[in-house]
Amino acid sequence: MSVAHRRGDAPTVTFVVPMPGDSSGSWLPLFKSLQRQTSESWNAVFVHKLPADKVPADDGKVSHIAAGTGAKLADALNRGLAAVQGDFVAFLNPASRLAPEATALLLAEAASGADIAYGDERIGADTFFKPEFSPERLRCQPYLGDTTLFKASLVNQVGGIRADVEGAELYDLALSTTRVASRVAHVAEVLSSRPAKSIANLWTIPADVQNSNISVVLGGHLRQTGGGKVLAVGANGVHRTRRTVKGEPLVSIVIPTRGDRAVIHGSDRCLVVEAVRSVVEMSTYKNIEFVVVLDSSAPDDVTAQLREVAGEALRLVAWDKPFSFSGKINLGVLHSAGEYVLLLNDDVEVISHSWIEPMLALAQLPNAGIVGPMLYFEDETIQHAGHAYIRLDVTHIGLHSLRGSAGPWGAFLVEREVAGVTAACALVRKDLFLSVGGLSPLLPGNFNDVDLCMKLSTAGYQAYWTPNAELYHFESKTRDPSVSRYEVLTAWGRWEHLFWSSPWWPTNPHEVFELGRAYDLH
Repeated sequence: MSVAHRRGDAPTVTFVVPMPGDSSGSWLPLFKSLQRQTSESWNAVFVHKLPADKVPADDGKVSHIAAGTGAKLADALNRGLAAVQGDFVAFLNPASRLAPEATALLLAEAASGADIAYGDERIGADTFFKPEFSPERLRCQPYLGDTTLFKASLVNQVGGIRADVEGAELYDLALSTTRVASRVAHVAEVLSSRPAKSIANLWTIPADVQNSNISVVLGGHLRQTGGGKVLAVGANGVHRTRRTVKGEPLVSIVIPTRGDRAVIHGSDRCLVVEAVRSVVEMSTYKNIEFVVVLDSSAPDDVTAQLREVAGEALRLVAWDKPFSFSGKINLGVLHSAGEYVLLLNDDVEVISHSWIEPMLALAQLPNAGIVGPMLYFEDETIQHAGHAYIRLDVTHIGLHSLRGSAGPWGAFLVEREVAGVTAACALVRKDLFLSVGGLSPLLPGNFNDVDLCMKLSTAGYQAYWTPNAELYHFESKTRDPSVSRYEVLTAWGRWEHLFWSSPWWPTNPHEVFELGRAYDLH
């Protein structure tokens, strides 16, 4: 991609490079990559952990300043920040190299109104293709990376670089500035390459100090963005944080069923009864009701078993029409009393105890649309880690990857924004569901969830996915799994123009991941 530099009206950037001690010329590859930039709208400040008489001489657009031998990373960053001449600032890893058009591409976003811009990067031997700005993913991992442009006035607005969170300074900066930025832009190009070590690691900050301060930073961020808890800080840059549920709203679990039986885990069972039983036994969230939309042809003992398992929380709704998943769900929602409705297939089994809370907490976020969990097939492979709509394809992320695999850059381990989720298990505010017309009766069997997610998305609501709610999904145990041409034409006729790219999942959604694949943002 070619981006022309326009003199006079283009924003400028200062690259600040914190150098850890006597680098013996290790910054030269970065220096040379700066010299090869196609844009001239930059200058660079190398801040050395050295006395003034040991600092290299300035060289054209590159200046060198001393931070002193006792300087900490925050000291170096703030010394560099004080020397910024550009409208924007980026803090570069001294071991990194910029692609020739990195500056031009980032400044093009700045010129179009972005306060922050970041790009894809090569880390070690792998390339990190990043999603569009994803604030929920950001609180789980510092995915913006080193090649990130910040509006200089915005950095000053949040108080500059914190000196009390050693090893977490730049993560704190990313979180604090994105909270107040008007727009955060992603450049879908590989803008830099660097070894696996982060800036904090190059400055040899002990891991326990880094992790403790990351926990402090994340705790503060959660308090300022609706609440939550830091459960664990990962050495690989993937952190376990949870949003907290506000209040105790009633959740109506809507289950359409014919009362069928199937062999699961080697034993014959009534699917809907065992699905409800798993919810009752595994759920720590108790303010729920079951709205079971049951075919009038269902065996008589199904009703009795459901009443025994669910008790007073059961609400039965009769269905005497031809099969329509959409119709049954819509009818169940109309009979529900909850503020939230949880659409649930009868061929599921809950695995994790606290499965409703992480979904509900995400559904309570401002502009939240629909939320889905991690689903596994009976053979312990992933069935669903979110939807991706890309290159005219509609698919499940992570399909057939092994349970426990991390996914690309830990994506199967973090709560994140997605294009959509499956209606096999999905939580949504009841009023939102009704406001977009619920599930389309024109899609009785397939793609009704895609259609719902697209309706919510185009209305301005964001879909989320969480790995902290886990269920088995014994897919198509109760229905014909075939897809009709009519359903394809209907769904693609509505949304084909939006199925070209997947901003929340830029990599191949069909890639299958195994256990033990390495990933490390640190």
